[in-house]
Amino acid sequence: MKFSKTIILLITGGLLFHSCSNNSNTESQTKSIAVETKKVAEIPVSKTYQFSGNINSVKKSTLSTRIMGQVDKIYAHEGDKIEKGQLLIAIRSNDIAAKKSQVEANIIEVSAAYKNAETDYNRIKNLYKNKSATKKELDDISTHYKMMEAKLHAVEKAKAEVEEMMTYANIRAPYSGTITDLFVDAGDMANPGMPLIAVEAPGVFEVITRIPESEINLLEKGDTVQVALKSTLSNIKGIISRISPSSRFSGSQFETRILLLPENDQLKNIRSGMFAQINLFKGIENKILVSQDLIVHRGQLTGVWTIGQTGNALLRWVRLGKLHNNKVEVISGLSKGDQLIVKSDKRLHDGLKVNSL
Repeated sequence: MKFSKTIILLITGGLLFHSCSNNSNTESQTKSIAVETKKVAEIPVSKTYQFSGNINSVKKSTLSTRIMGQVDKIYAHEGDKIEKGQLLIAIRSNDIAAKKSQVEANIIEVSAAYKNAETDYNRIKNLYKNKSATKKELDDISTHYKMMEAKLHAVEKAKAEVEEMMTYANIRAPYSGTITDLFVDAGDMANPGMPLIAVEAPGVFEVITRIPESEINLLEKGDTVQVALKSTLSNIKGIISRISPSSRFSGSQFETRILLLPENDQLKNIRSGMFAQINLFKGIENKILVSQDLIVHRGQLTGVWTIGQTGNALLRWVRLGKLHNNKVEVISGLSKGDQLIVKSDKRLHDGLKVNSL
């Protein structure tokens, strides 16, 4: 009997506890909180077209030589600041030096012969005027004089040619700038046309990009674009300076050059070879934009709090697009006219009863 009474008491207590629990859950579910909402609307924004490219110096050179010879000495390396006319690389050129000495000796010899021929020509010419020399003697000395004059011009041209060859043995800076690449080491054999050293003049940069044929008609020379540098998290104004009219050698991609117009101290953050993203704003389209602080992140998913059809809080998963200042484009997941929760004093969860202020 005592055992039966105990069972009856336990069952009665459980039923009472279950009833109280149901009442508390019902109260929590029916209790609503006040939230501030905003109706989703489409906003006209500029159409954005994005392309990628690399930064290059506008003034850059790759220096080479026209002679074959062993690299004797290297006077500048990557990162060195150089001045116009500064010696960068010396190539061993003993054969050219020997030829130069030979040409200089020929000049001395031919110059002496030319002076003698000039003296003889003047003497015979005066004798011919006084009728003390014949016409044939004057013609012979005139021919000899002209031949020596031609020889003198020839050896002088040979000297200029050798001196020109010597300039290719001593590679000098074409302008003031910075060494960006060095392709040889001392002792290497330099060949005609082989790149030896690369130089660029800092201060003026451009972005080289390629535009697909489907979007090339959007661009015009002189258009203003925004160049975003991910490495420095900065945006620089740019102007389209050149557009290639043909994509014959670039696989349906039209090479385009954008001149950068950095402001304040942006120049010090720019380096050749940096990756750049070009943003072109052209035309207007309607987009749904949401403030970034309203975006809910759950792992790799993104969502926003809305009011469902039953008047409860509903977390909608959305797909995001491009940024527009402090707002982000919603590609899918929201529709025009939806009620977006923009402010709540309490933490939200799915199914929570809410009242819109």
